[in-house]
Amino acid sequence: MALRQRTPDERFMYRALRLASMSLGMTWPNPGVGCVIVKEGVVIGQGRHTVCGQAHAEVVALADCAVRGHDPAGATVYVTLAPCTSHGRQPPCVQALIKAQVAVVFACVDDPDQEDPWGWFEPAGIAYRVGLCREIGEHVHGGFLNRLRHGRPRVTGKWAMTADGCIAACTGDSKWISDAEALSLSRRRRRAFDAIVIGHGTAVADDPVLASPRPRLHGTDPGPTRVVLAADADLDPGSRLVRSATTQPLLVACSDPPSDMGELLVAEGGSLLPLADPHDPHQVLEGLGTLGCNEVLVEGGAQIHHAWLEADCYDRLEIYIGATTLAGGRGPTGPQGVARIADGAGWHHEEPPRLAGNTVILRLVRTRV
Repeated sequence: MALRQRTPDERFMYRALRLASMSLGMTWPNPGVGCVIVKEGVVIGQGRHTVCGQAHAEVVALADCAVRGHDPAGATVYVTLAPCTSHGRQPPCVQALIKAQVAVVFACVDDPDQEDPWGWFEPAGIAYRVGLCREIGEHVHGGFLNRLRHGRPRVTGKWAMTADGCIAACTGDSKWISDAEALSLSRRRRRAFDAIVIGHGTAVADDPVLASPRPRLHGTDPGPTRVVLAADADLDPGSRLVRSATTQPLLVACSDPPSDMGELLVAEGGSLLPLADPHDPHQVLEGLGTLGCNEVLVEGGAQIHHAWLEADCYDRLEIYIGATTLAGGRGPTGPQGVARIADGAGWHHEEPPRLAGNTVILRLVRTRV
């Protein structure tokens, strides 16, 4: 059966959604919105929100119209999230669209944090439609919407494992299960997240820096916040995490650290997230949600993945399966789990499996009732 062709409205909204996806991990606590402005079937302006505190996507797109020498009066606007109606760090986008005298505004999804823009657009004679390409809009803005609706970020668990299901050899050696192409892709993917969480054990054993090998898309963006779960905040001052804290944010989720350790971390450029139990995934997510994180990536060993899976805190999984077998080793979770397959958590494919070099990449989404 032939696939249904997209309508012109859908094609323009998909273009806006591609712009929005480019801003993932760069704008939190704001959503990375995309906007396309069309007149007589031609794109006359486009833009995206790139940095929290700077111009929103609609304003950037209107400015792009001016640069291109086009008048947006009577145009159709495609925006991935309903235009804001309140005055925060920036004026309401509805006012900019009304002033520009656009004719129609299409939005993918409503913004739970704003009032309905229809109350602004109707008196100005602007038609407003919400719900165009809603499903993909809910996906692109899933972290932001999840935080507003449920008080916590959207969470992706990530690990690499061998073809026989091991994340490390019996000695703990794990470099490298994925081949070079997949490893490079995995590191670049970190740019789509606001925070990367690891456990204290991973911080000590691997001495990671958790940075992307490529520069961020905007010069003022330092990259995702590295979050380490360490009750006593006892990170080695000489570790790569601590030494890089002045250039990429470092946050230590801790319970009752010695004052000298906390002072040392802060002096090196890090910060603390006090929690009653930093090993409780729900407390960690509540804390990160309060800070405004929308998208969180969890990397680490079997202990952290076991705890977060058991707590049902993963919304998505990203699994890299290398073409190697170990005939025994360390699995991605603990030895104990549910007693029956029927009691396991359900997942479905977010996209078809893909091959990077000789590594298979799975991206799964939690099936929730």
